[in-house]
Amino acid sequence: MDKFSERQKELLLTIIKEFIETAEAVGSISLQNKYDFDLSPATIRNEMSNLGLLGYLYQKNLSSGRIPTTKGWRFFVDYLESIGFDDIDTGTQDEIQNVLHKVNEDSEQVIRKSVVMLSKFSGNAAIAVVDGQVMYSGLSELVNIPEFRDTDNLKRILTILEDYSVLSEMMNREVKDHDTNVLIGEESGQDMFGEYAIVFNELRINGENHGYLAIIGPNRMRYNRIIPLLQFTIEAIRKILVIR
Repeated sequence: MDKFSERQKELLLTIIKEFIETAEAVGSISLQNKYDFDLSPATIRNEMSNLGLLGYLYQKNLSSGRIPTTKGWRFFVDYLESIGFDDIDTGTQDEIQNVLHKVNEDSEQVIRKSVVMLSKFSGNAAIAVVDGQVMYSGLSELVNIPEFRDTDNLKRILTILEDYSVLSEMMNREVKDHDTNVLIGEESGQDMFGEYAIVFNELRINGENHGYLAIIGPNRMRYNRIIPLLQFTIEAIRKILVIR
């Protein structure tokens, strides 16, 4: 684990949060102006350079600001886990539970409705990889995400979403029982997945693994909301389908 100062940690967290909001490379002047750091732009620039040398940030070109690397995003997810994620509001909880209870006699419909709810409340694509098929929702919303306005990026993510074997291979790599997993960029083992992340959990029915429920989006997805959203939905499914 790299050691860096509290100032560098604060700066890195701020850069990541700013990138989540804007989807734009973050520069030293905009940081100083927006967040009122008690540092000069030159000092911020120097610290950003140090964070780059440590592998947490990168520049697409010399004249641009910084963007978090996969290592930077992993640091951020680990940080969120250490401080605790956001609570899911009761309105969202009630809607998910009510929708799933209406179809509770049909396990396939419970899973399909779960995918729809996850896409709706996450603002990203959601999928279930179950028994040789892929169920998905939210593909039409991808065009509203800046990273997917590029046609090539959109084609790459759609190719992944439609391929059961690729999705299964990705999620089988490091799955943890009864836990939410996050694969970011090259952690997935897929070259075309560099700018994306997948948050997923096992679907277990009567103690057996029947597949996975997942949210897929850009690396800058809002993990502090998406991780607890998926956890809550998985627990709701388990209670309805007596999943252990």
